[in-house]
Amino acid sequence: MLSLRLIAFCAGLLAVPAAAGAQGLAPQTTWINDHARFVIQSIDPDGKLTGTYENFGPNFTCAGEVFPVTGWTDGERISYAVRRKNPGNCSSVQGWTGYVRDGELLVAFAAAFADGRQDLVIKGDDRYRRQ
Repeated sequence: MLSLRLIAFCAGLLAVPAAAGAQGLAPQTTWINDHARFVIQSIDPDGKLTGTYENFGPNFTCAGEVFPVTGWTDGERISYAVRRKNPGNCSSVQGWTGYVRDGELLVAFAAAFADGRQDLVIKGDDRYRRQ
């Protein structure tokens, strides 16, 4: 009886990492924070991803507009980019690189903006939770 319990316990421990991995990068998942939404629509067998990115909030010139994303995944690591362009005051290229840890997507980013008066590069870190 003790052997069966030990086997069941060990099998349960082996399932925990698999369940944790299921919370990571996958097609048809949405990652969100206080100012943006990143949707992974597809990931092909080589890790190439497609998706969308949307900023929201009053401090974003592109707020509410959804732009296409392209990138790559490798296990729980990710790199993706977006080009925001419309006839209004919304022109930038931004890239993110990071990984999933403890159910959060942790990324560093660099964004190049042009508004007709100046060019500017902003760098920073961001964190997203799976919605």
